[in-house]
Amino acid sequence: MSDLENIRLKRLAKLQRSSSGENVSNRSRETSEEHESKKPNLKQDEDKTTVSSPPTEKKKETVVPSRPSNQQLKAFSREEWVHVVTCQTLNITLDSEDKGKFYLESFKKDLESEGRPCALNEDNVDSALLTRLSTTGDNTFKYLLNSWSSVYNVLKKLPKDEHLPFKTNYLTSLKYLLVSYAGITILLPDTFNCSSIDFADLLTKSPGIPPEFIVDFVARYENEGLDEFFVPVLESLSVKISLMNVETFQMNVIQVLFQLISLKPIAVLVPQLPSWCPSTSPGELEYKTFLGRISSLSVFTQEVANRYFSNSRERSMRDIASSISSLGLIVSSYQEQLYQIISVLIRTSSEIREKVLDFLAMVVNVNHKRQSLHVDQFNITSDACMLNLAYVMNRLSEPFLDIKYSKIDRVQPEYLRRHPRIDFKEETKLNADQKSSEEFFSHGFEGPNNFISDIFFINLSYHHFGINAAVKALEQTIVSIRDSEKLRERLEAEQTINSNTFLARRLSAQIDRLHQRIDLDRSFVHCYEIMLAQPSETSRSYSFLNFVMAWLLRVANNNASDYPKAPIVLPFSDSAPELFKNLPEYFIEAITDYVLSLFKTSSSTLNTHPLETLCEFCVTLLTKSSYIKNPYLRAKLVEILFYGVQTHPGQPDVMTDVLSTSKVATKWLIPALMGFYIEIESTGQSTQFYDKFNIRFYICEVFRTIWKLPAYFGKLEQEQKTNLPFFVKFVALMLNDATYLLDEALLKLKDIHNLQERVNEAINTGESNQNVQESQQNLVATERQASVYCQLGNETIMMLRLFTSSIPKAFCALEIVERLAAMLNYNLQALCGPRCRNLKVRDPTKYNFDPKSLLSTILDVYLNLCNEGNFVEAVAHDGRSYNKEIFERAIGIVKKHNLKSSLDIETILNFVNEVEKFRLKEENEEEDMGEAPDHFLDPLMFTIMKDPVILPRSGVSIDKSTIKAHLLSDNTDPFNRTPLTLDDVTPNDALREEIEAYMKALKEKRAKRNE
Repeated sequence: MSDLENIRLKRLAKLQRSSSGENVSNRSRETSEEHESKKPNLKQDEDKTTVSSPPTEKKKETVVPSRPSNQQLKAFSREEWVHVVTCQTLNITLDSEDKGKFYLESFKKDLESEGRPCALNEDNVDSALLTRLSTTGDNTFKYLLNSWSSVYNVLKKLPKDEHLPFKTNYLTSLKYLLVSYAGITILLPDTFNCSSIDFADLLTKSPGIPPEFIVDFVARYENEGLDEFFVPVLESLSVKISLMNVETFQMNVIQVLFQLISLKPIAVLVPQLPSWCPSTSPGELEYKTFLGRISSLSVFTQEVANRYFSNSRERSMRDIASSISSLGLIVSSYQEQLYQIISVLIRTSSEIREKVLDFLAMVVNVNHKRQSLHVDQFNITSDACMLNLAYVMNRLSEPFLDIKYSKIDRVQPEYLRRHPRIDFKEETKLNADQKSSEEFFSHGFEGPNNFISDIFFINLSYHHFGINAAVKALEQTIVSIRDSEKLRERLEAEQTINSNTFLARRLSAQIDRLHQRIDLDRSFVHCYEIMLAQPSETSRSYSFLNFVMAWLLRVANNNASDYPKAPIVLPFSDSAPELFKNLPEYFIEAITDYVLSLFKTSSSTLNTHPLETLCEFCVTLLTKSSYIKNPYLRAKLVEILFYGVQTHPGQPDVMTDVLSTSKVATKWLIPALMGFYIEIESTGQSTQFYDKFNIRFYICEVFRTIWKLPAYFGKLEQEQKTNLPFFVKFVALMLNDATYLLDEALLKLKDIHNLQERVNEAINTGESNQNVQESQQNLVATERQASVYCQLGNETIMMLRLFTSSIPKAFCALEIVERLAAMLNYNLQALCGPRCRNLKVRDPTKYNFDPKSLLSTILDVYLNLCNEGNFVEAVAHDGRSYNKEIFERAIGIVKKHNLKSSLDIETILNFVNEVEKFRLKEENEEEDMGEAPDHFLDPLMFTIMKDPVILPRSGVSIDKSTIKAHLLSDNTDPFNRTPLTLDDVTPNDALREEIEAYMKALKEKRAKRNE
């Protein structure tokens, strides 16, 4: 006899001992109290299940009268009732005339030969059932299930009389017997000469198995090899789910899995599965782990993309929206069922909860590469799996996200120093290097971490490495579409030039492939919309991140206040708390990236949530550079404010109201923006020179918006009065930007003018295709640069107009006024001088260039400053660009196009007259002065110094106003590039006295001559 046969016989004997050894008679003699205690609680499971019960075989139902007659009560016989109900529920009979049931002929003969009554009872029902099962073959399980259903239905309809305990006990025991043989049929099908049974298939295929049967089955085998039945089922169901996509998804499969796991004896088996958490790579988690498999349902398949979204450009928006909506409903239903499964596991026991949390943390810990610049998709877990688990994390977070932040104290700050589940050791910290961070976290805390803290930090990681990484993948897909479209346009142009050639056929094939790729990428963009733009889920994510913002502000304030229950109080300490400095950057980035994605996709989520915490979060962390070292991370806070104040057609901005009413914003936003405008001058990156312009563009846009709000009136003047050096530094950098950006913009426009003429000439003269293409490519690149420079330059010059209208005196400080005048004069000459013809380009609005509007804005700055004596002198001193004729030409243009009022024009003419008077006076004084000694002249400006100071390391004497102006944009000695501050210089009193004596002598000489 083979080993396999021995094993089979042993298992059969064990099961038969359990089912037959304890017969129905013995079980029915148990007390009703014992049966009541052992009776499964079916009501709860009835409420939960969504799986349809199988229809029972059509047979006569036992009619149990609700109010039996007196004759029936007197005539009730237990033996007769047992016989009748057994025959009816098992569909068997001992009467050959009863054609509606299966006749147990051999069993009847055995009873007769033994001289026993021909009736079914507690003692022989087991044998009768075995006799029936010897004939059922492959229908054995179906027969047992239908018989169980009949017993269950009779049991539910029993009348409440004095015989109820007896009837209940008998029927319960009969169910037990049927379930026992059902188990033998599944585990040892050859016992009844039937084929192998796929239990998982029976559970999921129509009509399915009643949940009450599963409850009885689990209760029967809980202590007798339950794992042998359900470990294969759990593995099989998880594999079935992993092989589905959103198009082939069968909801009943995951519902059956939930029904099973809702039973605690089965739930405890889950962490014991071979597939629970085997050693595997991130890319294989969703194929080799149980929770990974059931979390992997995806819309990101080529089949789904092609079927629902192919040729999207040729389809109506309503059609596309309908597909997104229908698939979104499937995904939402699936994700909710997934959450229910994981939630049940977590609530099963503390041990299982720990194992589930370990798994959820492990998935996100091994997927940090999802945020890398270049991602190998085979070495990371898919977007679908990460987003599905992120949904689960959001649902698990909901209980502590009430609007009053009542549970914010439960998120333990010491969690990160007490065996945290999330791995952040290698992540960049907010303001700490690796060595100091390791030192800080080496001093840990003892004790357990609570459940809320675990969910909080794991969910935060899922937002960064799951949701935001998927958003980044979506953005990369959109960029890929744009690049492919540009390449297709270029190839189509080449095809037109090279028609009727072999090259044209090759180009046609390339164009076709590009078209297919573009169409597929567009389809995947819609797939991402399904997973990322469901309103209910974006709302959950924002609610969670809003809670995170409040918690971070508490940590930043060293938990010194009861925020957010009490108002936040600024300023914070100059030095950030150690814990805050050692937090991973992605704690902030998870928030900024997600909020920006909501803005960029025009999501309505932010319109339905309070934004006070977001406003306070951005403003507070902008005020202190010592809290967040990375300037690009702080720049995202400004970007949030920028998008928050933008208006779109039919959609108002979302943050203007909160910026108007927030006490934190109205007091601290302007100095915070000014401070960051200065700090961003140097970022430490090779691209810092160009990066600062983009960031300052956002700052300028925010300034332009809040400038109109009454709550901010007078705030800029207040900054100028309370911190003049800070304000002057800010203005100086703004002038530097305006000078550079407008200069570059006008140069690029000149280049565009020349390139447009060059392309036309090349085409008209029949030059080679290569020359034409090179010129066109240069033109496209230059157009892109010009557009950026014009936009940034326009923004900066409009900022100058706003600020000079409010506090003109501040812009006439000696350190900056001459630079401002030179910049204005230079650009006025470019717009109205002889060079203006070179700025004529086709479709100037394409490059954000409106020369009339720019001219009007520059003249507004002159108008704002024309009454300041220092400004008049500075304009007059600009010998490079100032020209009276340029102003006259500018006035002619504004008159022609009605850009200024007659009063403004008259004011400009009076200003020019004042400048001319001052120039004449200066020229006369210079003639009287003659050649001043060289050591009297400023080495940079070549003008006579008024307040000479000595630079400490180079020893050079220079005018104090000159070195102050230099230090506004460069903190080094201009002669040897060593570090320098204004405090380092020393007055050169001797030279100053010498210059003053020289100037006094000149005045006396002039006075004598005038006598």
